[in-house]
Amino acid sequence: MQANELPIWVIYDKPSDIPDWFVARKWFLDRPTSELRLGRTLDEVRAKLPAGLYRLPRDPSDDAKIVESWI
Repeated sequence: MQANELPIWVIYDKPSDIPDWFVARKWFLDRPTSELRLGRTLDEVRAKLPAGLYRLPRDPSDDAKIVESWI
């Protein structure tokens, strides 16, 4: 990670590649990373995110599988 890159965690509701889980994927702006957090429920995957993040609600233009993002 470069100093000017802001990590963004995007939570998905049962994405096609991991259909039985809620998945939090770490991104750097428009670049996905290989870092994931899995949970059977939304609350479970939220609990696995780093502390101190701020929740952003889903934007209507987001993919339908996206629940929310955290920065």
